[in-house]
Amino acid sequence: MQERQVDIAIIGAGVVGLATALSLAPTGLQIALFDAQPKPSAGPQGTALNDWDRRVTALTPESIRFLKSLAAWSLIEESKRGGAYTDMLVWDSEGTGQIHFTATDLNIESLGTIVESSLTTQALISATEAAPNLSIHWGTRLESMDIEAESVRFTTSSGDTVIADMTIGADGGRSKSRELAGMRTREWRYGQNAIVATVRVEPHHSHACWQAFLPTGPLALLPLANDDLCSIVWSLDDALSDHWIQADHAAFVAGLNRALSGRGPQVLEVSDRQMFPLIQCHAVDYSRGRFVLVGDAAHSIHPLAGQGINLGLSDAQTLGNEIVWAHQRGADWCSSQVFSRYERQRKGDNLSMMATMQAFKWGFGSKNPAITLMRNIGLNSVDALPMAKRWFVQQAVGAK
Repeated sequence: MQERQVDIAIIGAGVVGLATALSLAPTGLQIALFDAQPKPSAGPQGTALNDWDRRVTALTPESIRFLKSLAAWSLIEESKRGGAYTDMLVWDSEGTGQIHFTATDLNIESLGTIVESSLTTQALISATEAAPNLSIHWGTRLESMDIEAESVRFTTSSGDTVIADMTIGADGGRSKSRELAGMRTREWRYGQNAIVATVRVEPHHSHACWQAFLPTGPLALLPLANDDLCSIVWSLDDALSDHWIQADHAAFVAGLNRALSGRGPQVLEVSDRQMFPLIQCHAVDYSRGRFVLVGDAAHSIHPLAGQGINLGLSDAQTLGNEIVWAHQRGADWCSSQVFSRYERQRKGDNLSMMATMQAFKWGFGSKNPAITLMRNIGLNSVDALPMAKRWFVQQAVGAK
């Protein structure tokens, strides 16, 4: 057991924690990350259905630019496992409403890239390990934490005490650091679970995301690097999710195809499946003293548009920019003013996205005939209006 001093401690070495550390690396400050899990393995390398990570993210062009600035994107490119998509087709299964977004609406090459979560994590780990002032302590659980006037003191499962000038909570939606800091949240369950899997389709996915809004929850097909493979995220009401996670492969494939109603590619086979509950949570405040939250520890949302990881990366970039800016000018880089600037910039975007996801959940989950008619008219109207469609595409790709 020992006592150690660092400039910045980050609790959680997932995508957002790692990206935050890398964004702070130019300061030259000593930054240590602590993660309760062991170091993740390199992840799947093959191309069979079960060789793909079940959890994927839709990285926007803005997130990709940020990852490039952190020297983390090259490994993803070299893997050739990222699936760039140029189109997004969305429809209402209860009517005729539909909308088709394309990259050409914004004169860009793609709307984003579907990347396995494990691959993004590995790319960020490699970049972090190459930075001399960054260190990662795997298998090290947070046990207790005290926020003091000029530092944050915490103990870990290794028995060590760590004293940091500031500490960042990046340990996900069920954040232990947020709990120990006594920070209040507003949280509610959607009454849904998400089933994720990899599927083989025909004809090939045409580099398009396909999304059906069903009365029981949205179903998304996300294109992988292989033309005949997609990742699915099927959000289902609690009563149905247990049935579909337990269904045999043939029944599950048949259920997917019925849900797609012939509008997307036909599903031929499915990998093993995983399921996780859908919870929306938002911290009332993003900081307390010299402790600050980023990513899902500050806000977790429905995976409907795949925006959760992009919001988290925006947090990492914004907090990094504010601290680096203050440090370069010789100002107090862990002051309440720095944290307030970060919170002002991020809270509005995060709350706006959360409200949008809740509105979609309510609007498309309603069985009221009048609401069904309104949402179909709304989708078709947006599809017919270039300016409105352009605005929606900008939101989807994180364009300012």
